[in-house]
Amino acid sequence: MEMTPILFIVKKIISMLLMPLSVGLILILIALYFLHKKNLRMSRIFMLSSLVWIAVMSYTPFSEMLLSPLESQYPALEEFPKDIGYVMVLGSGHTTNEKLPMTSQMGRSAMFRLSEGIRILRQLDDAKLIVSGYSGMDPTPHALMQKKMALLLGVREDQIIARYAPKDTKEEAVDVKSILNNRDFILVTSASHMPRAMRIFNGEGLYPYAAPTYHLAKHSRDKIFIPDSVGLMNSEAAMHEYVGKLWLEIVKLAN
Repeated sequence: MEMTPILFIVKKIISMLLMPLSVGLILILIALYFLHKKNLRMSRIFMLSSLVWIAVMSYTPFSEMLLSPLESQYPALEEFPKDIGYVMVLGSGHTTNEKLPMTSQMGRSAMFRLSEGIRILRQLDDAKLIVSGYSGMDPTPHALMQKKMALLLGVREDQIIARYAPKDTKEEAVDVKSILNNRDFILVTSASHMPRAMRIFNGEGLYPYAAPTYHLAKHSRDKIFIPDSVGLMNSEAAMHEYVGKLWLEIVKLAN
């Protein structure tokens, strides 16, 4: 099933609505609706459901339980052939603001991905760094932001290949096929995203070395766990991947 612009927008909207905080807010809106209708019993049920849902999703051990099956599928990449031709860093997020340093304009996952890509690149004999991503609602393509950051971190311009068109992982996989010339490459992305990314790339006949980074499930034992924003953010990262996997199944059935 070809990803038309409308279908792409629909996918993004559905994904946004199924995120933990969005679900909690939807439950609150339903509770307010029943309150407006003077159905206090149903209003209490949905309000309580919202509070419980947000508390559970914000609880770090629960968010790590969601993340662990995703992040544990691929180990950190420490050993690899030195003659690999390319290191591809998948796109993430950024916010263009020239009043801020580049490190602050880059999203957190974007900085981790790019840093890991450069770490690996410096261990290879003669490889290129592929950065990818469109602009979205921002005036600057994400690939351009990655390229600027890579240059600031000491990567030579002739080592960087920037691809400005891809909007998601599927388009990145399709786009990179024209560059690789059948050479081996390393794929860098967030640990939680790596299983879905590898599935998409494998579906295009591409079999990269997986280099996961930005692991969120730390399994720390030295603090008291209470619901907090970090737990909620981690649950959102996990849910984003589970929704993405569900979308892949829907596309597979549609084809």
